[in-house]
Amino acid sequence: MIVERPLRIGFLTPEYPTESYTGGIGSYVRQMARSVADLGHSAFVFLSVPSGDGLTWDGPVPVYRVGLPALASFLPQPLGKYSGVIFARRLARLTRELNLDLLEAPDFAGQTAFLNLVKPRGLHVVVRLHTCSSICRSLDGDRSVSTGNRLRDNLQDFLERRAIQTANSVTAISRATADLTKKMLRIQRDDIHVTPNPVNDLFFSPEKTVDVPAEPIVLFAGRLQWLKGPDLLIRCLPQVLQENPTVRFCLAGPDTNTSPEGGSMRTYLTSLIPEPMRSRVEFTGFISPEQLLKRYQQATVCVFPSRWEGFGLAAAEAMASGKAVVVSDAPGFQQFISDRISGLIVKGEDPRAFGSAIGLLLRDCHFRQTLSAAGRNTVHTRFRGSIVGESIVTFYRNRIAHNN
Repeated sequence: MIVERPLRIGFLTPEYPTESYTGGIGSYVRQMARSVADLGHSAFVFLSVPSGDGLTWDGPVPVYRVGLPALASFLPQPLGKYSGVIFARRLARLTRELNLDLLEAPDFAGQTAFLNLVKPRGLHVVVRLHTCSSICRSLDGDRSVSTGNRLRDNLQDFLERRAIQTANSVTAISRATADLTKKMLRIQRDDIHVTPNPVNDLFFSPEKTVDVPAEPIVLFAGRLQWLKGPDLLIRCLPQVLQENPTVRFCLAGPDTNTSPEGGSMRTYLTSLIPEPMRSRVEFTGFISPEQLLKRYQQATVCVFPSRWEGFGLAAAEAMASGKAVVVSDAPGFQQFISDRISGLIVKGEDPRAFGSAIGLLLRDCHFRQTLSAAGRNTVHTRFRGSIVGESIVTFYRNRIAHNN
């Protein structure tokens, strides 16, 4: 009987896992690293930072800060910054010292664009497609017109394309994400492996007693970003309040500069709210996963009107927390939500349709509970950290063996 040895796997993230907004790359990395460690493998997190090195711990997982020398921050790409040659050398040195079998990095910023030039022999590099910069710019209606901005965007696309093309393996959070990334970045690869993101184990916690307000709450969780569609929720507010005047709306997530004018999305959303109704809307800003869990538990209905989702992690979190969801017909949602079975899917960019779906769930408690139970079961059986972790480790082991 052959006993397979545990793997040594590193996860690179451009943001600190314990501070990442829910649904971000850091949140994914934190859960994956813990899941891999729980399965008996050695997991490491590499945090790219502006400068300085160091070691901290996130529970059982070591977190290595990978910074740049002070002078490197003044060098242009592709020498300095997070995706340059200097960063690749420092990253390669650390993976060699830790004797890693595999390093997984996100597509964002193309941080492993030059790692193939300096990586240790035997290190298997995986790039995971979340949502590349080109997709974000396109769906947010990027309005960059200056030559400098165009050069910056072209360089970012080049780095992300090079990272994907030179990786030993590529994974994606969904088939839709893989296909759109290939189209936007002109990627020539047909070996992209699709595996979902895990849902943070926190959201599967047994429901605790929380102070549930007497007034019903409609919750949006995610960045206040154009592609996430929070304006569609705000535009249906008068319709919902006309039928349910005691409803409160909560938008939980950080602001972005993706309004139609290119400025603060929160400011833009506030301008859409009729003055008498502004007291019914709360913007929380960034909140921790623990705070978000409490918001999910207090919510009556959770709404995700995204114009695009590669996966829809926040919706999966809400479902894991036992909440009925209303979502758009974005591809990411449709891979795990069945309309009127595990959630309500609204077709098209239609605020009135979202208002009608929200109103239905506010009125019909039994239907809301039926969707909640089915949704929680779906997420529980498909997206728990242990399930996703075991699947992806099996894939990684097979890829490493194939390359050897």
